[in-house]
Amino acid sequence: MKTFHAEFSGFIELATDQQCDAEILCERVCREIREVFASHGCISECHIALSSINQKG
Repeated sequence: MKTFHAEFSGFIELATDQQCDAEILCERVCREIREVFASHGCISECHIALSSINQKG
């Protein structure tokens, strides 16, 4: 069986009052993505994490 490596990139724009709220939401989204990946038998390994968060303009 062949193995393939896929990388994703992009961003999520959040409207919150505090950066900590945005961080919590992003971690929740990452956890949900990991759960979806884990439910697919053909995905043997994945690493999804928040790399940075900055206030826009």
